[in-house]
Amino acid sequence: MKQFLSSQFSHFEKDDINPGTEIKEALFVFCAWALPAFGFVLWANKYYPDVEFYQSAISEGVGPNLWNAIGAFGFFSFGIAIVLSKLSLPAKVARHILSNTYAIGCLTFGLIVGQWCILIFNQELVWWHRGLFGVTSGFLLVIVFLYNLIVWYMYYLIKNDGDGKSPFLVKLEQMNFLWRLFIGLVVALLITVIFLSER
Repeated sequence: MKQFLSSQFSHFEKDDINPGTEIKEALFVFCAWALPAFGFVLWANKYYPDVEFYQSAISEGVGPNLWNAIGAFGFFSFGIAIVLSKLSLPAKVARHILSNTYAIGCLTFGLIVGQWCILIFNQELVWWHRGLFGVTSGFLLVIVFLYNLIVWYMYYLIKNDGDGKSPFLVKLEQMNFLWRLFIGLVVALLITVIFLSER
């Protein structure tokens, strides 16, 4: 069994799964979406706190439902791309969904951090409330950031490298189809079960 597993996975190299300097792309996209959203929240709160349109836009953007729904499709399409790694269309579809999911997550993160800053510096909070809220919510923000970064990483794994397939997908093609089927279906079915369990 050990020898069989080694034959299926030993051809993967570090560069196939390590983004290296390409993580800069993820950070650039993050800044391009999160910083304007962050600035908008501060601007709207300072100069137009009573404008219902602005406050509604912020509230709708902060809601996680859109990200969750599109993210579920992204995870599902990623699983299908693994199963059908010899075809280029599933990976292309998954790339677009995951890329957009990551961008939406960055926008939402910027809005959340903007509201977080407003609450942190609220003069009505006593110092220990501010400290407790800042530490606990700050930790949760780090988790949210990393969770969204996982979406980008999945996008990276199946990113077009110029000839239509990423090194990761090319190596997947060399695996036994049953392994690809198992891994892809686990990802696709798991996210489907989670998505359908939402009420």
